Amino acid sequence: MGELKQSLALGIALASWATAAAEEKTAGADLKIVSEVAALQPGVPFTIALHIHHHPGFHTYWKNEGIVGVPTSIDWMLPKGFKAGPIQWPAPEVVEMATHPAHGYHRDVLLLVEITPPDQIAAESVILQGELTWMACSKTCHPGFGTRRITLPVNRDREVRHDARWAAEIAKERRNFPAPTDLWAVIIESKRDASPIRVRLRPAKDSAGDPGRIYFFSEDGQISSEPPQIAKRQTDGSYLIVAERSEFGPEKRDTLPGTLVASGSWIASGKLPAIRARPRYP
Repeated sequence: MGELKQSLALGIALASWATAAAEEKTAGADLKIVSEVAALQPGVPFTIALHIHHHPGFHTYWKNEGIVGVPTSIDWMLPKGFKAGPIQWPAPEVVEMATHPAHGYHRDVLLLVEITPPDQIAAESVILQGELTWMACSKTCHPGFGTRRITLPVNRDREVRHDARWAAEIAKERRNFPAPTDLWAVIIESKRDASPIRVRLRPAKDSAGDPGRIYFFSEDGQISSEPPQIAKRQTDGSYLIVAERSEFGPEKRDTLPGTLVASGSWIASGKLPAIRARPRYP
């Protein structure tokens, strides 16, 4: 499996790099930085986002891409005193590159980042700039590299000025973030570093009895995206996920951090398609 992933990545890179470098426009996806505020306030944290619009049939990758792909990354170049938090990732989906399942997004997506400005800003406006790396794939893959920036005026009064469009879009995207819940007990039944990994999900009283198709997205790469996971409802109402451990994943971990995604909802009342889990090994 190690040779497979290395050869796939190398083949994709060599076949696509020269083409991507020669193209004036990005292939497979359009990326830009947007902001929830129309003007920033000194000392007040706010959210900006990398908006990725995928061309038909294309996808980009989640923070743990699986067996193929390259996660989207941002190397920030900010004015003095500004700080950027890590990318906040919405729940992913299973994508496919050359018949190999991976983790990413087909839909247009917003990758959120919290920016903290300094308490004192002398300028009337600031430029927030980042060097991006991404890979957009369909039948072919297109590695992407580019600089994106946004200019925001400085608002020195106490009134928050939201961007008319992107504040609503960012709020909508936040609803796609995995949330912790006590309505499902997530228990690892296999030993640390063993393969396959066995994860038991036990519903509480107010959980959804049938969440639909379920999938465990391993956040640190302990679970491989290939071969497919097996997730089945058991006679006692619990669910058992059996997944192969990745040979590239970290070892000697005490926990298995991940995002559990359901085609339905994890709760009986309302909509909760993704939950965050961090079960401990026995």
